[in-house]
Amino acid sequence: ERERERERGREREREKVGKRKKEKESMASRRGARPTGTDGSDHQYRMVIESKYQKVADKKKRLRTVLALQALYYGCFIAWNCGVPLIEGKRPAPVVGVMPLVGFLALILGRKGVGMGNERSSVTALWGYAFCSFVGTALAMGNAFIMQTMVHYENSYPTRFGSAMQTSFGLDKHLVQAFAQILEGCIHAAGFMLQGVGAYLAVSLTKTSQTKRS
Repeated sequence: ERERERERGREREREKVGKRKKEKESMASRRGARPTGTDGSDHQYRMVIESKYQKVADKKKRLRTVLALQALYYGCFIAWNCGVPLIEGKRPAPVVGVMPLVGFLALILGRKGVGMGNERSSVTALWGYAFCSFVGTALAMGNAFIMQTMVHYENSYPTRFGSAMQTSFGLDKHLVQAFAQILEGCIHAAGFMLQGVGAYLAVSLTKTSQTKRS
């Protein structure tokens, strides 16, 4: 009889140990998948990144990507809008100076706004970047509208570029012209899309950063 009591006591002890282990595993898995190299019993010693901090990091990463693409866009914009007139021996249009100036200021403010590495975001710089990006979007849309609707076909950059390539290198004018029209359309579209996305991300990041600090 005593042996049976002992056996029952051992079974109850094993059940208690099993329950404790399951409780630990359940608590460890509440906040995501279990890391490798642990049985989950060390859950109380592990740090969990809150979702709001993760959102800020993700938005910073996206904004840095947009800033890099904006820098590439302005390089293409300057090359196209300065290249065609210079090939012809003419002066570039005034907008070629205004838009890159606004863009350069936006890039400086945007880079300062997202900070270096894990540095805190500068809300003031982000608002400045958003404002410059809005202005840049308006200028890009206005430039596209003028170039596509108010400039005569014969005076358009693609036509002039095709003629210059035919004169200088003997290339087929119409083929170069078609390629140039596609290129110009891509530059116009990239201009207001990238700056619009950048402004949206900047405003969104400022709101998330302010929520995080509060």
